[in-house]
Amino acid sequence: MWWVHHHHNSAVPTLVNDICDHTRNEAGYIKLSNKQDDHYFYWYFESRKTPATDPLVLWLSGGPGCSSLLTLLSENGPCFVKEDLTTEINPNSWNSEANVIWLDQPTGVGYSYGAPEDADRDEKDVQENIYAFLMGFLDKHPELENRPLFITGESYAGHYVPAAAHKIWRENKKATDKQRLNLKGIAIGNGLTSTVVQQSEHALDMVDNAYGVKLMDEETLTKAKVAELECTAMVEACQTNASVCTDAGDFCELDVMGAYIAAGRNMMDIRQKCAELDPINCYGDMVQRITAFLNSDEVRSYLNVSEVHPAPWQSASAEVEANFEADLMKTFEQDVADLLSNDSVRVLIYHGDADLVCNWYGGLAWTQQLEWENQQQFKTASEHDLLVDGAAAGTVWTVDGLLTFVRVKNAGHMAAMDQPRVGVEMINKFLRNEVL
Repeated sequence: MWWVHHHHNSAVPTLVNDICDHTRNEAGYIKLSNKQDDHYFYWYFESRKTPATDPLVLWLSGGPGCSSLLTLLSENGPCFVKEDLTTEINPNSWNSEANVIWLDQPTGVGYSYGAPEDADRDEKDVQENIYAFLMGFLDKHPELENRPLFITGESYAGHYVPAAAHKIWRENKKATDKQRLNLKGIAIGNGLTSTVVQQSEHALDMVDNAYGVKLMDEETLTKAKVAELECTAMVEACQTNASVCTDAGDFCELDVMGAYIAAGRNMMDIRQKCAELDPINCYGDMVQRITAFLNSDEVRSYLNVSEVHPAPWQSASAEVEANFEADLMKTFEQDVADLLSNDSVRVLIYHGDADLVCNWYGGLAWTQQLEWENQQQFKTASEHDLLVDGAAAGTVWTVDGLLTFVRVKNAGHMAAMDQPRVGVEMINKFLRNEVL
């Protein structure tokens, strides 16, 4: 996984408020109406501010195959797991001004489970399921029905988020008022959305980085640039010929991204020396701690984990990753263009600038190349500092807050983990529709 590593209880869970945060929260399952026996697991936290009126945010982690509970407990959720497996409050949690759902998806990720025939393979599956999940969740929580809705995520969620939002937008056009979801925006952190632009054309741009890190010698760079041309051609071909997609992914990973490996840096944060091939192992025992916490009997019971799910929680599913092999190199910027052009759904794309996996150059490039009604204004927008607590924490390009790109300084692939205060200020301003 090369960018994020390598009896059903039908009773309604009660909202409770211990174990992780002082706010009311609920964990459990929504059975998907569109599938055979698919149960999506979520952990929902009410806003710390004004839960009765604050917006609803859905968070999707990447992978493909990574559990959102890992992000919840290490990056942008209400609490973190300490060495002794107790929790501590995260003052910069994303539920500071929003009601937030952390969702385990696709099928088979984290504590979500389904019948064998429910396995997902592409974004068509993902978007249908997320839509079905949201409808089921809102049936359970009618108080949230007309809230402003934001779909957010990171990494491979650069695929999930645009696809899910596009499905909502399409359904909204034919829905009754009661069914319509009040979609207001999407936010993607260090995401992979435009594979042609990001994973081929701009994959090697990080040789020029803000940290003075030498990532490869000239000979390696020259060879990798030749491979980059081939990678681009293969990824372009994948958009219309699915049979080449797996080969494209393998080639680009090995021959282009592989050029970075010899530098011995954390692929998710070049500021850190780390020779681990799976960069999630560069973060100490974080994954092991969270895994032990989530698999404890006490926590499983608290989270209402189904007894149909006897297997222990894992941070990532190799099976789901394998199922999405052909989806990997597909591109989803057209979904973003549709959302911007037709419905004024606001879009925030942010990248920690020390990430190699989904680097900020590629993020800025695809947003500038995006064809929509304000493309020219965005391309020529003058950049300005992202100010957090009076200090410059990054750089912003925006058109009236409709499309915004943020380069986050001193942050890697998991920007909100590295710069938690910046992450929460940025998302809260976006939720409030304040221009960054």
